[in-house]
Amino acid sequence: MTRRVLAVCSLLVVAVAAAGCGGPQRPSKPPAHRTTPPAKSPVARPTAGPPVAFGQSTRLLDTVSTTVYDFRLPSVTGGPNPGPAGYTWASADVQVCTLDGAKQNVTVDWKTWGLHYADNSVAAAAEANNDAFPRPEYPFTSRSLPAGSCVRGWITFSAPADRRPATVDYTPHGAVASWIVPAAAAAPSAS
Repeated sequence: MTRRVLAVCSLLVVAVAAAGCGGPQRPSKPPAHRTTPPAKSPVARPTAGPPVAFGQSTRLLDTVSTTVYDFRLPSVTGGPNPGPAGYTWASADVQVCTLDGAKQNVTVDWKTWGLHYADNSVAAAAEANNDAFPRPEYPFTSRSLPAGSCVRGWITFSAPADRRPATVDYTPHGAVASWIVPAAAAAPSAS
């Protein structure tokens, strides 16, 4: 019985293929004329403007006010290995405050912060926490921040030891705020 089913199936496949290839062709209808609305221009990424100096606050999304206060490179002595050869730990002292009239819930953590370099490379915040990192610490894992409240602390990054980042960036929900890293704050020191 299995051979009969296979034979019938094979004949059906051949018949369908032959009908599609050699049969008379119907003239195709011309496509109906459709008007499409003009493409929408991409939504501009919300930004706080050009990079600002440490200590200056920036408002984002009518929801938060953020500030970077300090930057250290290197920032950790001892502790875990910062990554491949030539890397060290760098840390930024940051604060986020939810505005009193915020209409959105705010969640804070290390994932929305990064170091941006002149060559457009980015160093992300460390993926693991360690007791050797500077304290007080900005929330490492997601934490709700109610309207009218603030959180401040250090975030640690695995960063190239011989290069100074151009900015410390905060990028929640596609918005961007940047603070210029002063040369004195990021001077590499011999270990």
